[in-house]
Amino acid sequence: MRWASLAPEATLWIEAGGRLNALVGRSHLCVEPPKIWRLPVCTRPNVVRSGWESYLGPYAPDYGALSTLRPTGVLLLIEEMPADISLEELFKLFREAIGFPVEVFPLYAPTWDSYEKLIGNLGSVLKSSRLLQRWFDAQRRRLDRLTWLVSRLTHKPTVAFLEPTEPISVIRGWTETLAQWSGGDLSLGKEGRILWERLLTSDPEVIILSLPGSTLSRAGEALAQWVRLPPVQGLRAFRQKRLYAFKGTAGLFYPSPLLISAAEGVYELLHTPTYRYNRHQGRLWAPLL
Repeated sequence: MRWASLAPEATLWIEAGGRLNALVGRSHLCVEPPKIWRLPVCTRPNVVRSGWESYLGPYAPDYGALSTLRPTGVLLLIEEMPADISLEELFKLFREAIGFPVEVFPLYAPTWDSYEKLIGNLGSVLKSSRLLQRWFDAQRRRLDRLTWLVSRLTHKPTVAFLEPTEPISVIRGWTETLAQWSGGDLSLGKEGRILWERLLTSDPEVIILSLPGSTLSRAGEALAQWVRLPPVQGLRAFRQKRLYAFKGTAGLFYPSPLLISAAEGVYELLHTPTYRYNRHQGRLWAPLL
């Protein structure tokens, strides 16, 4: 099959399934692995979506590009299940907008059980069931080890996952699960956008900042700008130098094959931030420099 990816996480899943050579189109935020840079872009940046399009993941599809490329399959994110339209109807409208029949595979997994089911379904679609099952078994073993490490903790730092919007946005996605897996106490739940007063009152010990679809470098640049704001400098995390940038495609926002790596990375910055042999420092997370 010829696949088009409409989100960086979708591209990572295609890579995990060993089908990167079948990828013919990517989203405008897909930059990893470097070999995909030559591929045409199939999404439209900075486009405000409305109606049924708003359910087709966070990035607007470029129907003209998809029609030209004529992929046989498209991987896209589903941020939430539609309330007023069925997935069958949604995908029918999507196919009509492209102008030809195409297989649509939605990436939607808000829980660990649905994440496991997603991998099974994805293995069938990509014809990589054995490869993805072996990969998932290794992920479970890593999660078991992390669970054991967390069970030995005597202190769980308060942590907030933020997106530097105005007003500030609390990252929803998988952050509650990541905090639990990594031995942190989530100080701001699924609150969406909040005022500065809410953040200052919560005053978490650790703040993790990220952007949807971002590389670590882009998240680091956003953090460097964000800390210049006067209210940030009144936060305990700023005074104690416990502000961190985190790679946006690692599972904070949407289901990603880097999810367990993200949990390990959050554990590192919550409990061993100055440990020189942290596996994910510089790859998934970085401190404010």
